[in-house]
Amino acid sequence: MSTEVRQATLRDYQALCALFEELDEFHRAARPNFFRRFDGPARTWEQVGKWLAGPDSTVLVAEDGAEDEADVIGLAVLLPRPPSPFAGAASRKVVVLDNLVVRADRRDRRIGRKLVAASMEWARGQGASHVELGVHAVNRHALRFYERLGFGVSVHWLSRAA
Repeated sequence: MSTEVRQATLRDYQALCALFEELDEFHRAARPNFFRRFDGPARTWEQVGKWLAGPDSTVLVAEDGAEDEADVIGLAVLLPRPPSPFAGAASRKVVVLDNLVVRADRRDRRIGRKLVAASMEWARGQGASHVELGVHAVNRHALRFYERLGFGVSVHWLSRAA
């Protein structure tokens, strides 16, 4: 089977929700003090619609199979980062790779790499100078994945209970 990456549409909404739920369940299990189960869909129809309609944001999907029977197996959410208000900050246009998930039964097939490559291409097309992302410290697999693709630590955010 060949995997293709394309821009999502609202017709993909149910498949997107299933992928978001996989991602959310991982985070709830790994960080129960940060993430909780909630009522409703993983992401609302309206929220996904805003991402797709916004000129500076999008959702990409990875599809496996023939066009008439394609199966959405991964996603990447790309959002703009507002410019820094600090007068001393260098001018940068940053796109944030906010979420990336590949369906559990399709991992280790280079699908994540295809989504990242398509994300980088989309960001360059938007005139971005940088793509940034965050990884929770407990997700060592994702950290190694992104490091292998050339991402490096820029800022360490530390947390402590008050």
